[in-house]
Amino acid sequence: MNVTFDHIVHYTEKPEEAKTAFQLIGFHAINGGNHPSWGTYNCLNHFTGLQYIEWIGFTDFDKAKTSDNVLIQQIVADSHKGEGFSQLAFRTDDIDAAIAHIRAKGLKPIGPFSGSRKREDGKVLSWSMLFIEDKQDNTCRYPFFIQWGEPEETREKEMAPLMQHSVGSPSLSYIGMNVSHLDKSLQKYRHLFDIPRHVITESSDEFGTYSELPIGNIAIRLYEEKSLTAVDSALINRPFLCGITGMPENKVVHIKNGIYHFTV
Repeated sequence: MNVTFDHIVHYTEKPEEAKTAFQLIGFHAINGGNHPSWGTYNCLNHFTGLQYIEWIGFTDFDKAKTSDNVLIQQIVADSHKGEGFSQLAFRTDDIDAAIAHIRAKGLKPIGPFSGSRKREDGKVLSWSMLFIEDKQDNTCRYPFFIQWGEPEETREKEMAPLMQHSVGSPSLSYIGMNVSHLDKSLQKYRHLFDIPRHVITESSDEFGTYSELPIGNIAIRLYEEKSLTAVDSALINRPFLCGITGMPENKVVHIKNGIYHFTV
C-alpha cells in the first residue's frame, strides 16, 4: 500500500491556544476552520511534504456525540480522558486501492466518509477518510487514511507559504505511541503496512524504550508503557509524542498534554 504520512490529530479544548503556543516558538500556525456537521473546529501547523499538526476541539459537543464519523467518535471518547494526541492519518491517492489492501489483510474497512470545511478565504476543501474496524483490545489504534480532493502538486503550490516558518524549515520526523502490549501493537502495524521484521529497530531515549517502524516518510515509535516516564496514563495506546526536526535547538515542550520534541 503506497501511503505517506499526512497529519497527527491533537485533541484540545481550545485549539487556538495550541496555535498561539506554536506561534510563540516561531511557527506559522493558523486557524483552520469549522466542521459544522461534526461539531468541531481546528487550528493547523503545516510542514514540508504536506504534513501537518491538527489541533481539534468542539463547537457543539452534542452534535459531535451523534456523528457517525469514526474519528469524531474517537475524539469524543478521548475527551473524557482529557487533552492529548488522538490519531494519525496517512495520505493515499487511491482510496479504493487502500480499501482493497485492507480487505486483503483480512480486515474490515469502514467508510470512506466525505469531509469538507470552508477556509477563512472562503475556499472549500474536501477529502475522504477511511478507517479500519478494530477488535483488538490493549493495542495501539489503527491509523486512518485520507485522500484529498485536489492533486498534491496543486496543494503544495497553494500551501507553500504556510510551510515557511521563522524557525527555518522544520519537518515531522517521528510519532511516539504509548502501548500496553508492544509485541501485539508491532504485529498490528507490521501486518497492515507489510513491514519486514529486519527494518524495525529497538532503542531508548529520554522518554523510554521503543521499537521504531519506518512507514512512508515518517518513523513510528512504539514505546513500552512500563518504560515511560512522565506520561499521562490516560494516553495508553494513543500517541503521546511528536518529533520535529530542523529546529534551531533541541528542547522538549509540553502543549495541551502532548509532548513536542524539537531537534536540530
